[in-house]
Amino acid sequence: MKIAIVGATGLVGTNIINLCEQYFDVDVEYSLFASKSSEGKKITVNDKEIIVKELNKENIEEYNISLFSAGGERSKDYAPNFIDNGSFVIDNSSVFRMNDEVPLVVYGINENIITKESKLISNPNCTTMGLVMVLKPLHDKYTLSSMTPVAYQAVSGSGSEAIKSLEKETLLGDKLDAKYQQAYYSNPIARNVIPLAGSLTDNGYSDEEMKFVHESRKILSIPDLVVEPSNARVGVRTGHGTFCSAVFENEVDLEECTDLLNNFEGVEVWNDSLPTPIDVEGKDEVLVSRLRQGLSSKNILNFWVVSDNLLKGAALNAVQIAKFVEKL
Repeated sequence: MKIAIVGATGLVGTNIINLCEQYFDVDVEYSLFASKSSEGKKITVNDKEIIVKELNKENIEEYNISLFSAGGERSKDYAPNFIDNGSFVIDNSSVFRMNDEVPLVVYGINENIITKESKLISNPNCTTMGLVMVLKPLHDKYTLSSMTPVAYQAVSGSGSEAIKSLEKETLLGDKLDAKYQQAYYSNPIARNVIPLAGSLTDNGYSDEEMKFVHESRKILSIPDLVVEPSNARVGVRTGHGTFCSAVFENEVDLEECTDLLNNFEGVEVWNDSLPTPIDVEGKDEVLVSRLRQGLSSKNILNFWVVSDNLLKGAALNAVQIAKFVEKL
């Protein structure tokens, strides 16, 4: 089998390589692609050195599966070429997610919608992914009607330059103030919370907030789901956390909710301690805590969920999908 990894030198691409080593046989042939600046770099996969190629149409060959994590424009420009050469493409960008004919897949929730004809498969937004892993078993039992998620997104969701900015700002210590001009974001992020993640859209919500709306509806197959989202960027390296108030058509039972979540593969409920981004960094599981029945209605469940945005929020889900596709 031949696997191509596009964006192999990035944060998500590096994690994809590591996970492929765990999920696939050692005899898989890998081709690694990145930008011109990374051409010629050597990356070791299964104890073999592989030279990174520049992503261009002349370098594209036949692959069984291609995993893309190189941004929307590169996905738009090159994914069709990989598909034309016979490959399944699993894309981590947002560019194809809302296309009706493209499956938007969270492994563990709806991977069975993938068929041999599903040559292009989209990976959802990293924050949405952690949240729907919790909502799916609850929806199946109680029927979800609306939700109000408030997300606190780590800087690694913006890439390596954002991480470098956080590290540089942290080193400044008390010298860092609101007037600092060399930040990656609109404001300094170290020791700070910026009440915006992503870019503002015409309706005043950010694109990250609107992903909560559209992607949750598609993944959970609830086209009329009411979503009132808010997202902030926080001075944390890795791990997106979300407080969510979910309203169901039926009364929720806390003990039953805990059992439903603990029995759902990929989710853990922490009752005795509070899971934080530090706890979840490097973990495959989505962690949940602070389950509370609503104060105004027994049909409301309030909870906290946190997940590694580079793993289940991106690379892990992509590789889990790839493993599923291998068996088709």
